[in-house]
Amino acid sequence: VMRIIILIIGLSFPLIGSSQTYEHEPIANKAEYWISKFAPRKDMDDLMKWSEDYVEFTNDRKGFENINSSIMVPYFTNDISSADFIWLDIYPNSTEQYAAMEELVKNGGDLNNNWPGNNVRVLSAWQWEISNSPAIEDSNGIVEYQDCMLREGASLRTAFDGYKNFASISQEAGSSMGMKMIFNESGSEGDSDYVFTIWNSSISKYGSDLDTYVNELNGTPWNKNHGDWAICKNSRTFTSIPIMIP
Repeated sequence: VMRIIILIIGLSFPLIGSSQTYEHEPIANKAEYWISKFAPRKDMDDLMKWSEDYVEFTNDRKGFENINSSIMVPYFTNDISSADFIWLDIYPNSTEQYAAMEELVKNGGDLNNNWPGNNVRVLSAWQWEISNSPAIEDSNGIVEYQDCMLREGASLRTAFDGYKNFASISQEAGSSMGMKMIFNESGSEGDSDYVFTIWNSSISKYGSDLDTYVNELNGTPWNKNHGDWAICKNSRTFTSIPIMIP
């Protein structure tokens, strides 16, 4: 099954009044999520071998200079059978994303034909990074996603400011959690305004950071006010295997 499909741009951000002042300015990047089940007689060993071929293919090719690639495996979810894995590619912008796509379409025939999965869904998304979890060499990570709907009168920028302020408080308390707001551009049928993501480059540190939240940050003004701008639900958690880190 070929990995390449054409992604149709369909994102339209909510309009934001120019007269309103916000504390923080988002910096956007792009991401592709390849949600897949293993093809017959294929397994994780085949995927890891394919990832080696992918890394080799990307060497010195246009569009891949700053790519961040990983494999996510479902762990805590309400439908464990819906996907076996998710391949995630993150690019700094659309220019590099589509330059990489062009390389794969033109020159990646063998690579695409050897893709060991049957894709369930492929998403292209914009992401606003709120905070980063520093990469740890030879360490698997963990990622949690939640679907969020804005409350009446709230905006994406209001939510972003709130998350940025909470990230600062969390870091002061010793947390190393990364956070993002994700906006599906193409390939999604969801009705959420955004997807909120928290992750950590270390699975064990993720657990200690959760304890930091419960013991030191729960009940803070941010925790009480978060519900004023959004309602988030449908939490699902994945372990993450780093493949390429820029």
